[in-house]
Amino acid sequence: MAMRIPKILFLFFTFLFIFSCNSFESKKKTSDAETLFTLIPSEQTKIKFSNNVIQDNNFNCVRYMYALNGGGVAVGDINNDGLQDVYFTSNQESNKLYLNKGNFEFEDITESANVADNIGWTTGTSMIDINNDGWLDIYVCKSASLESSEWRKNKLYINQKDGTFKEEAHAFGLDNDGFSIQSYFFDYDKDGDLDMYLVNHRVDFENTLRIEQKEKQKKFPETSDHLFRNDGNTFADVTEEAKLVNKAWGLSASIGDFNNDGWPDIYVANDYIMPDFLYINNQDGTFSNQLNTRFKHISYNSMGSDFADINNDFFPDLMVLEMSAEDHIRSKENMPSMNTQGFEKIINANYNHPYMANVLQLNNVNGTFSDIGQLTGMSKTDWSWAPLIADFDNDGHKDVFITNGIDRDFSNQDYVRKVKSNLDEKVHMTVLDVVNMMPSEKLANYSYKNNGDLSFENSTKSWGLDKKVNSNGVAYADLDNDGDLDLIVNNMSDIASIYKNNSVGNFINIKLIGTDKNKNAIGSKVKIFTDETKQYQELYTTRGYQSCVTNVLNFGLGEEDEIKKIEVVWDNGLVSIVENTKANQTVELNIKDAVSTAPIVNVNSNFTKINPADLGMNFTHQENVFDDFLKQVLLPQKLSQQGPALSIGDVNKDGLDDFYVGGAQGQSGKLYLQNRSGKFDVSVQADFEKDKSFEDNGSLFFDANNDGYLDLYVTSGGYELAENSPLLQDRLYLNDKKGKFIKTAVLPKMLSNTKAVKAIDFDNDGDLDLAIGGHSISGKYPLFSKSYFLMNDKGVFKDVTATVALEFSKIGIVNDFIFSDYDNDGAKDLIVVGEWMPITVLKNTKGQFKIINTPQFKNTEGWWNTISEVDIDKDGDLDYFFGNLGGNNKFHPSVEKPLHIYGNNFDNNSTYDMVLSKLYKTNLVPVRGKECSTQQNSFVSKKMPTFKSFAKSSLADIYGEKELKASYHKQVYQFKSGYALNNGKGSFTFKELPNTAQIGPTMSFVFADVNKDGYQDVIGVGGIYESEVETIRYDSNIGYILLGDSKGNLKPYKDINFYNGENAKQMKKIQIKGKQHLLIANNNALVSLFSILK
Repeated sequence: MAMRIPKILFLFFTFLFIFSCNSFESKKKTSDAETLFTLIPSEQTKIKFSNNVIQDNNFNCVRYMYALNGGGVAVGDINNDGLQDVYFTSNQESNKLYLNKGNFEFEDITESANVADNIGWTTGTSMIDINNDGWLDIYVCKSASLESSEWRKNKLYINQKDGTFKEEAHAFGLDNDGFSIQSYFFDYDKDGDLDMYLVNHRVDFENTLRIEQKEKQKKFPETSDHLFRNDGNTFADVTEEAKLVNKAWGLSASIGDFNNDGWPDIYVANDYIMPDFLYINNQDGTFSNQLNTRFKHISYNSMGSDFADINNDFFPDLMVLEMSAEDHIRSKENMPSMNTQGFEKIINANYNHPYMANVLQLNNVNGTFSDIGQLTGMSKTDWSWAPLIADFDNDGHKDVFITNGIDRDFSNQDYVRKVKSNLDEKVHMTVLDVVNMMPSEKLANYSYKNNGDLSFENSTKSWGLDKKVNSNGVAYADLDNDGDLDLIVNNMSDIASIYKNNSVGNFINIKLIGTDKNKNAIGSKVKIFTDETKQYQELYTTRGYQSCVTNVLNFGLGEEDEIKKIEVVWDNGLVSIVENTKANQTVELNIKDAVSTAPIVNVNSNFTKINPADLGMNFTHQENVFDDFLKQVLLPQKLSQQGPALSIGDVNKDGLDDFYVGGAQGQSGKLYLQNRSGKFDVSVQADFEKDKSFEDNGSLFFDANNDGYLDLYVTSGGYELAENSPLLQDRLYLNDKKGKFIKTAVLPKMLSNTKAVKAIDFDNDGDLDLAIGGHSISGKYPLFSKSYFLMNDKGVFKDVTATVALEFSKIGIVNDFIFSDYDNDGAKDLIVVGEWMPITVLKNTKGQFKIINTPQFKNTEGWWNTISEVDIDKDGDLDYFFGNLGGNNKFHPSVEKPLHIYGNNFDNNSTYDMVLSKLYKTNLVPVRGKECSTQQNSFVSKKMPTFKSFAKSSLADIYGEKELKASYHKQVYQFKSGYALNNGKGSFTFKELPNTAQIGPTMSFVFADVNKDGYQDVIGVGGIYESEVETIRYDSNIGYILLGDSKGNLKPYKDINFYNGENAKQMKKIQIKGKQHLLIANNNALVSLFSILK
């Protein structure tokens, strides 16, 4: 291969020279515009199109709930003059085709081109060269005409090359009469031509909340999606043989390779209760829905979608939109509650975990995805339709544009209840009366600038996109050939918006010329490499919602003026490589010059995942079923799922690592002994079995009686237990040196819910004493249990907390702590982390532990899970790593806008109440909604009878100023995980971990030299799958690696084999046959095991 590359490059340099006369070149752009986008007046564009929907008693959004879903837009060069033309769809009136005349002036040629299509109801549209004659054709989807299948037949306008089109859908076999939303063209069978996937939708809107089993559904061709195979001059419906017959309210699809096998797959975004579909291409003409094995959770009411690479790792990521409002008042007025029982029914029906929020599914490179929507701040954009992922500011990072708004808020909860009340009271209403009862409000679209580190900033206003207008379909294209992407938006009841892009960043445009069976090379994959970055795009033009973007690929380059390499993997697998290309031009690449060279894909694989059962490590944690929310409805997450505990140690002194893993209530913990073959045998322990009614929250191997053998301490807890239950008593099992662990009675009475435990000789008498962290009080969150210092008095442990560490006893909800000499004075101090508390240092002064003021840890109140120590920068002192909830959450607290919690018995009954609160404008308001707040305290609905009154009320309005002042009150400012570099003399520099470590909670750290450069690297895992059902469960952290260096810097590192898709609670190093491994204890799942390559 090395001998052929120069010849290949020579061919391409020759090719580029030949095409140079047709290439567009420019110098670096300049602009004096105040915003990135400028809305061009319709007087200049001559575009007068407006999608107007007239409702009456026969047709309206009550009887046909998709009446206000809007129309689409397709962009392409229909006359091959080098300018992108525009086609808008109108639901009830004539579609419009506009010819681009240059300088943002367009000519309406709809009538002369014969593409009006003003009969029936029109939805999505695509531009595609369906007959491969070099001229773009137009496909149009029809829907809604309940009484006329003829009006629902989709249209295909064939370009006659003279400015006119001829409708020939029937001749091509594509005049489907279903309820269609959009068409997607791609080569699913890899025979070289383009096939079509058609998204259709159900019309039985009365069943939108009904759970259905797929095998029991009665299917109809009009409401099922369809796959049409291209057989040359016509298309054949192969839906059944492809195993794609379905029944859902599909609103969009995204095409791409979701499992990295080189074959295109189909993701379908479905509205209402039906989960989305991920149809994986089986490479034999059939597809299989693998949604549940590749996605941890999805959006509930899925709408528009897009599939593109947001982090420049060459693997596309998926965005799917929903309807949750960012604004507090709109969110409390419009969004229905989800109760625990209803959510569990959905899960038990084998549906995926659905949440009412946008999702941005980050590609994990191994065929699975993790949602980072909340981390990016893009999870709530109101009634959203189309997401488009593209580099709008030409800085080399793909941004996001989202259309937003609906003409009538029929999810408004007061409206829903008013209609029900009128029906119950037999108040006469026409259907139009019901429609007119719905609130109506225009909303601004959203845009987000990509910062290049998995973070985005809301750029809607700064980019000039904050006009309030209800928008639906949108497409991007370089309308003025200046090298950036302009926006074309189809608005409801408003003139379409044309936004000129004023970017001044450098760029490269790439136009692909494909085979005679796929002229525009749809499905091709393009990579570009520069000195500073690398980028990736796949050429599929149907994106977002009901719309189709340009087929010219645009790459922003920022300040860089040269592309080192362009690599095209064509749709047929051939490869083209071009090197050293100047910026600011349009380059045409032709498949005729491609060669059979496989692209090089480099992935890191320093880990090997091992099936633990193969080594006899067959422990599966079995969480007992308990609904914590029956005790406190407003809990942010369950507190009964803290385990399993995990401890590593050589308990039989054979030089091999053994381990203990704790059980849930009703399940005994297990001790696994390693044998010489590197496998493990379960050591049957009678006392463990006797104590299976206890829940093991934490554990510790230590030598309690100084006999040279490790004994076992287990902390007990469980939110299901009553306060002061005897099952809260911790346990100590002594090792009899013969393989048995015997429960002892040497502990004081400790009926606290405990979790963390550590051993230290704090009285310097030669034996190990203990410290135990108290957790929450059952049924009284956020109140905390007592924490303890236990002195070892010849094997009997005595509570000396009051004399040794009084402040520790009431320090808070402790999740972890560490004894460490942070100030290098020779005495080990205590650093404690937990929920609703700051990182807290208790200095050890002659065996007395007292809280000291540590300025670097000011305002670090968080939901901290773990703390670990390591000399990460190799400067001779210990640095500290702190695992928190992470940045991928809905709260995003800060010093300016903390998250509050109030605890009190607000209604003076038998239950302890708690309420979460945040700052909205100048007032504290409840985080949760009216219905669940009323379930906790019935007086809420009496004081605030409407959702509007609740939405506009402050926390004090609802609960009372006096009652709040008398409440237990805490606040948090920081949810991101971080680390403290030790500067010496008790001084630290606190830093947040990179965003790859903020994707989910960090419950446990391990340090190892992963890349063998001599520096310790950071490995983190964690999950909290047990969140309340209106909070997206924290399941996105599948394990991360951060590479260390001599200066304490941390660099994200992706290893394709390090993937833990479970609810991880603990991770420890374990040596197996002399080789380093990671053992992970997962809640309600099998343990995970990874080996680290030497």
